[in-house]
Formats: sequence, structure tokens, C-alpha cells
Amino acid sequence: MHWKLKAGSNMYLKSIELSGFKSFAKKNGFEFNSPISAIVGPNGSGKSNVAEAFRFVLGEQSIKSMRGKRGEDLIWNGAASEPRANRASVKVIFDNSRKVFSNVDFSEVTIERVVHRDGLNEYLINGSQVRLKDVLELLAGAHIGISSHHIISQGEADKILSALPKDRKSIVEDALGLKIYQYKRLESERKLQKTFENIGQVEALRKELAPHLKFLQRQTEKLTKTESLREELIAVSKEYFQHKTPASPELAKLDGIIMAEEGLIEREKKLALSDEHKTVRLKEVEGLYQEVSKLNEVGLIIKRIGEFIRERKHDGHSESVAEAEARIEKLKKEREKLEEAEFKRELVEVERLVGKLSWDRGKLLDETWDKQEERRRTLERLKMRLEDSDISGSGEIQKEYRETSERDAFLERELSDLDKSAKSLEDIIKDLERRLAVEFNTGLEKINKEFGKMFATMFGGGEAEFILTKESAESEGDEEVSVEEGLDIKVSLPKKKIKSLMMLSGGERALTSIALIFAISQVNPPPFIILDETDAALDESNSKKYGDLVEILSKHSQLILITHNRETMSRAGIIYGVTMGSSGVSKLLSISFDQAVEVAK
Repeated sequence: MHWKLKAGSNMYLKSIELSGFKSFAKKNGFEFNSPISAIVGPNGSGKSNVAEAFRFVLGEQSIKSMRGKRGEDLIWNGAASEPRANRASVKVIFDNSRKVFSNVDFSEVTIERVVHRDGLNEYLINGSQVRLKDVLELLAGAHIGISSHHIISQGEADKILSALPKDRKSIVEDALGLKIYQYKRLESERKLQKTFENIGQVEALRKELAPHLKFLQRQTEKLTKTESLREELIAVSKEYFQHKTPASPELAKLDGIIMAEEGLIEREKKLALSDEHKTVRLKEVEGLYQEVSKLNEVGLIIKRIGEFIRERKHDGHSESVAEAEARIEKLKKEREKLEEAEFKRELVEVERLVGKLSWDRGKLLDETWDKQEERRRTLERLKMRLEDSDISGSGEIQKEYRETSERDAFLERELSDLDKSAKSLEDIIKDLERRLAVEFNTGLEKINKEFGKMFATMFGGGEAEFILTKESAESEGDEEVSVEEGLDIKVSLPKKKIKSLMMLSGGERALTSIALIFAISQVNPPPFIILDETDAALDESNSKKYGDLVEILSKHSQLILITHNRETMSRAGIIYGVTMGSSGVSKLLSISFDQAVEVAK
């Protein structure tokens, strides 16, 4: 075993273990204790199966990219000396002491994938079963993915040159560590789509509920109106029956006054016409003295009589009774005339008052009748309206309306929450797209700088760079729906005019692809890079340049080189040899550099 440890190098990949995977029928383990490790072996020994094992365990879903047609093709199929396996497993262990997996608290992170003959896949992180999505997100967070920027085979080195502009851009985005943003954006877009679907469903439910809710609302309003009519009917009924008898307090009072006045008139008439009243005795005249004294003229006469009598008594003269009676008779007549005139005046006034009271009584009777008639009509009208608005099952309707209203209110709140979620997701997507654009443009500028330097190193001059392109994607109706970005590659060789990549020779394409892959890896170095015979087409001179670039890369990334090239082997600190016997089972050997040269032949 040949060791060439490099101080200060970053080492993240500790080991990989294969069991039943392709030609590795038995359990085989590779430990990577050097910044640069090499795996060598003759063609057909199974050494490239190690690179495919890395693809497999890191979540590659394309069986074709691992030289198979279905999952079963990845499982050891058996031989005379070794029965076929029922499953294939690959386990990789990472050193996490420097928190390359920032979301994991363990100092080591183990990722394992198992495939069964029925096609079932299992994924495990530190022994716990997880989803493929969990593995991919964990790896993306550590800048490890399944694309070609860190597992590079001979054919895939050229793939970035022949890829479509949009696919080339995707490779660069992955290499720049933007995959995590893309996962988050895709996840947010998926959630947004689901949210829009939920919004549509909730709106459909509310739309379906609306007619029934409106019907129940109308029924409830009718119930409220019916209850109001019922209360109004009760109030009007009470008022109607309270006023049904004509002997209302006001009318009874007027009747009492009229009866009293009529009695007074009758009495006055009798007094005025009575002969007996005219022939009352002197005592009756004297008894009426107080009443007659109310009249001014009568009072004066009485006063004169009194004075006359006193004078007569004082003088000692007395008249005869006949004279006195004559005078009294005369006075009586005068009084009667005065009383009769006063009685007539009072009678006229009383009759006038009685007439007015009778008119008021009639008016009150008419008004009372009109009001009562209006109450009766109101009662009839209310009864008819109440009969028209009567709704059966009012309790059930109110309960159903309450429940339906609560359901509609819940859906309205749900719709509001979904709208807020959609707005939040749209903001997240916009922010992710902005960050993707900023980091991509910044990264592309750095890649172009490194690409130009490494291209010039490989070719002894010249220029190379990525060119950002934009192409409109159109629908069937020729309506522009989006702008698709991509990357073109522009190269210029020293002393040679090149208009397109198609004009490069095989060797020139190999050098260009290596310069490009190494440039991408320099800008955002992944924890490790696996180079699977990418140096196969290089001559001795270019192999030296290739080896120098490998040395540069190893300062930032751990390298695993699968190679035949002696110059490349010389850069490795540890070398594994892979051989295959007649049974078709790959075997692992720890060998020295000199042994490696022999094994690789």
C-alpha cells in the first residue's frame, strides 16, 4: 500500500461498503484515509462498479446511468462458486466532525441504500429508515448531489460539452450548490399548487352551500317577521278588546255632565213656571234673602227696605200691615222679574253647554268608532299576514340555518387562511428565485474566471467561457409563456480558429471538458470528487497537466481516482487494486504503487 498524505487537506469521505452490488458479491470495504485515493484494475475487473456504487447510494434513480435496465440488474446474479444475492446494499460513511452536514449532530453520518429483487428500495440515515427525499435534501445541504459535477466518468466529462444549454445550466447550478434552493422552490411550488387546489375546493363548497344558506336565511327572516307579526297581533288584540265597550271613561264622564245639566234645566224650568213659587209666604222671601242678595239690584232694594223699616221704627211711626204687604208684594214681583230674567239667561247658557257636550259626545263616539274599526281591520290584516307567513318546523330551520352559517363561516376562515398561505408561498418562491439568480450570476462569473485559467493551462493559451442564453418557450397557440435560460460555451484555441465545439478534436474536447469540470469544482468545491477514467484519452504530456490539476483540486476536495494512468496513480496517497477471477466476482487488494502499475496493465 502506497501512502502519500497531504497535510491540511480536507477529508470527509471515510469509507464505502458494497455487498451484493453488481460484481461485488461479497462484502467489500474501501477506506479513504488520504486526500487522494486511487482504484486501479484491468478493464472488466469491476473497478467502475465502485463509481456506480457511489451513484447508487447517493440516490441516483436512473438505472441506465449505472449500466442496467431495472433494479434487479444491480444485484449480484450468481455464479457456480457464489449463489445469487437477494438484495444489494451500499453504505457510505462521512466524517461530520466539521459539520459538513450542518443539520446532523453526529460526528459520523452513514447513508445506506438497499435494493431488493422485487424492485423495492430502502434508504437509511444512521440506521434509521427514511425517504429518498430526506437523503437528497441532506446531501444537497452538504453540496453533494447525484449529478455529474462530483462523480465524473469518461463519457460524462464530455456530456457537459454536448448537453443542451438548459441542461448545461442545470449542471452548473447543481455544482454551485443551488440544488437546495431548487428543492425548496419546487417544494414551495408543489405546496402552492396544492393550496390553489384547496382554494378551488373550498370556493366550490361555499358556492354549493350558498343557495341553501340563502334559502335558510330567507326562511329565518320570515320566521322573525312572523314572530314580530304575532307580537303585533297580540298587542292590537288587547287594545281592541279594551275599547270594545262604548262606555269609555271619557264618554261616561260626558254622559254624567250632560245628565246633571239636563236635571238642572228641568228643575229651573219647574221653578220658573210654578204658581206656588209665585205665592210663597213672607218667610220664603226672607229665606231666599241670601240668594237674592247675590244680585246687585236685589241687594240694593233689600238695603232700602231695611233702612226704611229702621227709619220707621226710629220715628216711632208704623205703617199698617196692608201697606207693608203691598210693598212686599211689589218687591216680590220685582224680584221675580229679576229672577226670571236671570233664570232665562242661565237656562240659555246651560242649554248651550248641553248642546256642546252632546256634540262633543257624538264626536267622541264617532272617533272611538273609527279607531275601533281601524283596530278591527288591523287585526284582520295581521291574521291574514300571519297565516301567509306561517312556517312549519321553525325550530329545525333555525338550527339548520345556525349550523349552515357556522359551516360557511368556517369555510370563509379556511379560505382566508389559504389565501394567506398562497401569498406567503408566492413570496417564498420569489425570494428563492431572486437568491438563485443572484448566486447563479455570481457563481458563473467565478466559474468563467477559473475556466479561462485552466483552459489556458491545458492548451498553453487560448480563452474559454460560458455565455448565458435566453430562449422563449411558446405554447401551441404561439403565445409566449416563459423565458428559458441556458449556457453556451465559447472557446478560442491558440493559433487555431474555432467557431463551435463541434470543430474540436477528441483530445481537445477531453481537455476542454476536464478544464471545465475542474473549474466548476474549484468555485464551489464539493466534499469529494470521483474521477472515473477521465484521463483515459490523454497522452503523457497532457497527463502531467492533468495530474497537476488533480493536485490543485485536492486542496479543497477529497479525490477518488479510478484510472489506468501511471501519472495519475503517482498522485494518490492510497491505492486499491480490483481484480476479477473466472467466477466473475470482483476482489479488492491493497497494493503498492509498483503493484498498481502492474495491476492496471
